[in-house]
Amino acid sequence: MAPAIVHFLVGASILLVLATPVALHDERVRRVDLWLVLAGGVWGLGPDLHNVAPVFRSQLYALHNSLWAAPFAFHYALDSQAVRDRPLAGIAGSILLFCLAVGGFTAAARADPERARHTKRFVSRLGIPVAALAAAAIVGTMLSATGRIETVAALVGADGTLASAALLLVASVAGSYAIAVAVPDRYARRPFVGSLLGLQLGLVAWVVGIVLVLPLWARVVLEASPPVPLVDWPSLLALAVAGTLVGACITTVRRIALLTPADR
Repeated sequence: MAPAIVHFLVGASILLVLATPVALHDERVRRVDLWLVLAGGVWGLGPDLHNVAPVFRSQLYALHNSLWAAPFAFHYALDSQAVRDRPLAGIAGSILLFCLAVGGFTAAARADPERARHTKRFVSRLGIPVAALAAAAIVGTMLSATGRIETVAALVGADGTLASAALLLVASVAGSYAIAVAVPDRYARRPFVGSLLGLQLGLVAWVVGIVLVLPLWARVVLEASPPVPLVDWPSLLALAVAGTLVGACITTVRRIALLTPADR
């Protein structure tokens, strides 16, 4: 398992990032910044409760080792072998993430809601990288659970889990920007429309990328012989869920950060 400090800082960072758009408008959120850090950290550590629980240890341990631990600040992904083999890198990365989250929240909390237009616009764009990280974590977790995470790196002749994670992150960033651009301006602040559009683009990415392009790429470049078309249902589920969440995340952040009197 990853060090406890990694789970704590990642959970705290995620909650701070989620609260940053709200802090632009709500004074109550600005006043509970330290409580947000504590709540996020405890949330990230949730699946490790089996280490100190006086009862139900076996049940809690089973939860810790299942995909149900993923909603706790991606606990399942952070406990992967790739992270466990690099504890110092995990700690350094979580500290950097926490510092960035604190900086963003502080900037939003101290901004004048009536004048800080540039701050609001900047925060409204945070939905894209946040959505990209979430999408990469979702797809990576599903691939890791099915034992196929390293096949991503193999598609470009690389090797290792870190290479796969880097490729997933690049693809997630590209997909998130594509969804952000594809959402029409009149629907840019409607999470329901954004989630539907994200779902549609996820399905298109599956049909074009997984079903058609991937097997052809494997045949031509890797000299493999997968079936054409390649119908892989787990990847369909992963892309559908990731696309839906990306679209919802981008439009939700825009809606909160660019709140208008009519929305209140």
